[in-house]
Amino acid sequence: MTQGKNAEALAQLLRAKELDPSSAQVRNHLGLAYYMLGELERAVVELEEAIDIDENFSEAHNNIARVLIDLKEFKKAREHLFIASNDLTYSRKDKVLLNQGLSYFFQGQYKKSEPFFLKSISRNRDNCLAYNYYGRAKIEQESFVKASKALEQAVYQCKDRGFDEPHYYSGIALFRLGKKTKAIARLQEGRKKYPKGPNRNKISDMINLMRITDPK
Repeated sequence: MTQGKNAEALAQLLRAKELDPSSAQVRNHLGLAYYMLGELERAVVELEEAIDIDENFSEAHNNIARVLIDLKEFKKAREHLFIASNDLTYSRKDKVLLNQGLSYFFQGQYKKSEPFFLKSISRNRDNCLAYNYYGRAKIEQESFVKASKALEQAVYQCKDRGFDEPHYYSGIALFRLGKKTKAIARLQEGRKKYPKGPNRNKISDMINLMRITDPK
């Protein structure tokens, strides 16, 4: 999975499940593999089974919460995140805090999401996604100075992840601050660096729009 070979990973994990059907960790990784392949319902099944095997498995609680956020089951996601956040032995609290923030962000509660993103960043200063979504939350609230600063960090922290979203939203924040030239340059940088990025068409469209529009 770390190499992006999710189908191959799934095949090996299914074999591992046959060999050790009582392993919570195998079910947890199977859930992640299904999630990476976009099979969200199957991911939930495997992660629920991991929790059934080990009800205190915080990593599985955190992972199932992320899947449930994509399924827009925000309340249920936060129930799992509450369990993970209260586990003093779980070392990746930055991920739990990020997901808590996402559970509010994707529900449209941008102000409520912010403290979780900031706490996630405080625990992991290299937190690409937390910077990105904090910046996006600030854009939604038209706080463009803070949005621009956060997204600048996201561009830097996400540089090795093939993630073009920070460039896109950074361009928007800069444009709304009246920095049209810098905004277009940021978008062009994102298009050049990530020519196959998921936002490549949106970036191109935004460049064309900015060229004929004056900032407000």
